[in-house]
Amino acid sequence: MTARLPRNRGLVKICGLREPEHASIAAASGADLIGFIFAPSRRQILPEQARLCIEMARSSATAPMLAVGVFVNATAEEIADTVSRSGIDVVQLHGKETPTFPDQIAAPTLRAYSPPPDAGLAETEAHLRLFCAASKPPLALLLDGYHPAGSGGAGVRADWAMAAELATRLPIILAGGLDPENVGEAIQTVHPLGVDVSSGVETDGIKDPAKIEAFIANARAAFAG
Repeated sequence: MTARLPRNRGLVKICGLREPEHASIAAASGADLIGFIFAPSRRQILPEQARLCIEMARSSATAPMLAVGVFVNATAEEIADTVSRSGIDVVQLHGKETPTFPDQIAAPTLRAYSPPPDAGLAETEAHLRLFCAASKPPLALLLDGYHPAGSGGAGVRADWAMAAELATRLPIILAGGLDPENVGEAIQTVHPLGVDVSSGVETDGIKDPAKIEAFIANARAAFAG
């Protein structure tokens, strides 16, 4: 059955997971999406380890949950192999993949985009709409903060004003620079479909269970407000 995002509440995604216990805590705390990085990164994980995390998370989940794999410019064959070995439900494309690239893969996708500093609202929206108009559009669009040396996960805050405008017309998941302290304000400002965090729930580069729980609780409270 094709994976679908739950739409009855704001979505919370905990990304960059590498340890089964952290995945379990995220799921038990009510995360809708748990993310695993398969692209080169300090948070990169092997498919078999991701499968262990997903299995433990599903055994702890309190609500329907999807596992997301993050890829940057991987081939369709590489993605298919990783999907099979890891058991992820959704593929997040965070590189230079074209709007038609999802036609080559079976899994549904999320499209991530980090607008460069000189990109205005109109240019950013036009770029995102190319993906929404494709034959296999993404389930949602993840708007991240821009970092010239990376493809996300650097803790760079996204442009909330731009995100708020885009979220009135597009299915935006806000990422970039979020943490337990500011996620409530971010949700109240942007009104996104969901929020995504990685470095913001870490201490010294390692996922922090207390921060994961606090992020999810604060996001839930803001979405409910």
